[in-house]
Amino acid sequence: MAVKLFLNSQTILNHTFPITHKNAYDAEEVDRFLDMIIQDYKLVEASVVIPNGEYETLRQKNKVLESEKRKLEVELERYKARFTNIKSSDNVTTDNIELVRKINALEKFLWNHGFNPDTIK
Repeated sequence: MAVKLFLNSQTILNHTFPITHKNAYDAEEVDRFLDMIIQDYKLVEASVVIPNGEYETLRQKNKVLESEKRKLEVELERYKARFTNIKSSDNVTTDNIELVRKINALEKFLWNHGFNPDTIK
């Protein structure tokens, strides 16, 4: 969402206040300019700035999701390795499917007990 700001950095930098007849700045002119700056800051804060608590929550959630993603990638590679050895066949039977389920359950059991089924001979 684009935010329409009243000022930009160059406008603020180049802004000059008129000097009154008493060799001073016009207080009302300065106040109006500062009010515009405050409005811009409020717009930016509302649309861009993330509160610290929310930022930390998002950072922790991202950390958990990254960890879960790595685990899923490892599991995907294990499945790819397992299924590359299965020959393509037109007559897949329910017995074959049941055997794959049993193998999967046994491998999970081994992983849960600290053994890597791929290294067992």
